[in-house]
Amino acid sequence: MALAACGASQSDSPFKELEGASQNAVAAAPPVGATATASTPAAAAPAATAAAACPAQGFDDFLKAYAGDAQTKTRFTLPTVKVVDLVDVGEDTQQRTEQVPGKDYTGFNLAYRDDGFHVVDSAGAVDPKPVAVEVKAEAAEAYFVRYQYGMSEGNSYRFVRRDGCWFLAEDPEPSAP
Repeated sequence: MALAACGASQSDSPFKELEGASQNAVAAAPPVGATATASTPAAAAPAATAAAACPAQGFDDFLKAYAGDAQTKTRFTLPTVKVVDLVDVGEDTQQRTEQVPGKDYTGFNLAYRDDGFHVVDSAGAVDPKPVAVEVKAEAAEAYFVRYQYGMSEGNSYRFVRRDGCWFLAEDPEPSAP
């Protein structure tokens, strides 16, 4: 039990009264302002909406849809994206992590076309030559996506599964300076 690992015993647990509760126990009330019906609890409604709107359940197809449509990118980017970048500190360069509002994040620079993924430059021009994209499954329903462009350019991204679909959550590696 996680509480025991933190130094609390089961007898100290504030959830002791819930331990071993029957399956007929009444769920907590929905948050203030939330609506629910007997057949659709408030917590299930957003998940069902995101899952129904998800462009694909398989990650490879989702990534193609995400890279192929600006509205999909906007809809399936978390409200805050964790971004790691490089900053100059005197004569040294250090990594810095910051939280960027999802609506302001512009670091996803891949487009998907019929022949594959293409790099999009800062002016919006799409490179005509496709680039290889590496996709690795990670624990806890996450995928790490990386590409290299030329000798030193490239980027990486982490997508997580939430509410029945995939969302861009991180830009975990700094781009080349």
